[in-house]
Amino acid sequence: MLKIVAAILSLFCFTYPFVVYPALTDSGPSWLGLDVSWQMTLNYALQHHWNWGKDIIYNYGPLGFLSTRMGLGISKWVFILFDVFLIYNFYCIFKTHLLQSVDKFIALLMVVGMVLLMSTNHGSDLAWVLTVFIYFWMFRSYQQPNAYHFSMIIINLLLCFFVKMNTGLVSMVFLLAHMGNLLVFRIISIKKAIVIFVSLTALLLIAALLLNVSIVEYITGASEIIKGYSDVMFIDEDNFIRYEVNITTMFFAAILLYFIYIVLAFEQKKYPLILFACFAAAYFFLMRKQAVFRNDIQHYSEFFTYAPLVFLAGFFGGFEERYQVFLQRFALVIMVFVMFFAMELPYKRIDTSFNERFLNSENYFKQIENYNTTHHIKSAHLRYIPKEVLNEIGDKTVDIFPWDSEYLIENKLNYRPRPVFQSFTVFTPKLQQINYQYYLKNAPEYIIYDYDAIDGRYPFNDDFLINYFICKNYTFATSFISNSRYRILLKKKPQIYPIEEVPATEVESEINREIPVNWVMSMRIELAYNLAGKLKAFFERPPKLIIKMTDRNGQVRQYKASVQILKSGIMLDRWVNDTRGFETYMRHKDSLDVFKSVMIVADSDYYNKKIKVKYINIK
Repeated sequence: MLKIVAAILSLFCFTYPFVVYPALTDSGPSWLGLDVSWQMTLNYALQHHWNWGKDIIYNYGPLGFLSTRMGLGISKWVFILFDVFLIYNFYCIFKTHLLQSVDKFIALLMVVGMVLLMSTNHGSDLAWVLTVFIYFWMFRSYQQPNAYHFSMIIINLLLCFFVKMNTGLVSMVFLLAHMGNLLVFRIISIKKAIVIFVSLTALLLIAALLLNVSIVEYITGASEIIKGYSDVMFIDEDNFIRYEVNITTMFFAAILLYFIYIVLAFEQKKYPLILFACFAAAYFFLMRKQAVFRNDIQHYSEFFTYAPLVFLAGFFGGFEERYQVFLQRFALVIMVFVMFFAMELPYKRIDTSFNERFLNSENYFKQIENYNTTHHIKSAHLRYIPKEVLNEIGDKTVDIFPWDSEYLIENKLNYRPRPVFQSFTVFTPKLQQINYQYYLKNAPEYIIYDYDAIDGRYPFNDDFLINYFICKNYTFATSFISNSRYRILLKKKPQIYPIEEVPATEVESEINREIPVNWVMSMRIELAYNLAGKLKAFFERPPKLIIKMTDRNGQVRQYKASVQILKSGIMLDRWVNDTRGFETYMRHKDSLDVFKSVMIVADSDYYNKKIKVKYINIK
């Protein structure tokens, strides 16, 4: 009977909508095209056989479409087979949890609660779901170390790694620790461990070859994106303190639960179980870190929606029945509070989830029936480019700034972007060099340029080197209005020249003190966290960092920054406010305001007071 219940509940863990079509609009701020652009570009990269790690550098990998559910160029059977695989994994988790739990009623409540909590479309949380699957199969391989359980670990791990690199890499670390755990306690032999490791390595290399992935560059490139992203891509607002308190409360409740689990494992000499408690605690930590770091409703919702899933995957068995029941009840209490907290969110309601899961499931099959791989590029009218501009570009290569690749894909242009194809992710010196070196060798014939940034940063500093390269090697071709924004078309000059950085001088200064610009074009500033700052950045979010720039008229403008942005370089030559200002900077910059000083505003409780300032001119 319990197996039937598990099967029924797992069947309703289908992904709906079955496919997501681009949510394009023809008005509003430019960031509305940010997410849909990278989602479409992932599919475009697959269609055009780009190499992941060289031609395209991103945190999502070649299987990222399984997360976005963007069907551009993807057979519906790929999604169907993947959904069957998801449902099978959920079935195994639900079944095992129900069968191995002492209190079946509590176990059933937890499974039903989890089904209602999860989104019908896992979206960006798919990698977390796969991580829980890996955790589950690791636990099963501890209970029964057979080939089937290890095979399921490897399949889920490969999917996770090629969907989203960082989550897959974390899961690989978990697996290595798990193998060490099994070896130390002689649950498997060294020979078996070698076979598993060789199998994983071989399959990883084969998958990389089939998916056109350069593994080393894929890992290092995505790691650089995460490194830069972790310093600056958080929203510095206090609008959602209540949600953050709720998340922190649930996090520490879960940590207490697993601390008790560890104590019981020590008392009853179940030492191999200690590692699983550590894995689950690490999973909760990472989910909380993601939510608190980004500080927005979507990421808070992701914590409430998926953090409790690990309760079902790592069982509370192995102890005396009274302890098992206690741990189960503790986990259920946490889950109940999570459900209440989730219902406080603007768009997370249990009744809505119930309707989507159990009452509207026929829509899933309707979408399969009406599936169309080309419907994604039927909205060129919403991403308008004038005919004369399209005729000018023709079949020549073209890139777009800062992130609106959906313009080029919808209009079927010959899109050839820099490897880090959206400027809002180019925050480290290494990534800036990768884009710059690519442009030196493969600069596109045309660029559609819109000067913009998100979260209050100075746009020129996003892809700092490329912006200077463009000013030197491109000329103004024409301009047009699209989605209520002024954009310019730039054409490559006949001869490409590298930009030359001429170091002017290097001085020491301090945070919160004015630094004279001295008529140089840019600075690179080395600033470091102190111990308190490192701890805050690790456990919560980085401490605030602002650039205050004062022009010759005494007007102060301030922008959000990060340690990596300052290290990569900041533009101080002129104040460029918008796309028209960028056009002016390219053609006759002397009419723009000049900066006379800059100040790095930072809390000395979190940052070292001393900074190194390198003055640089650009030729």
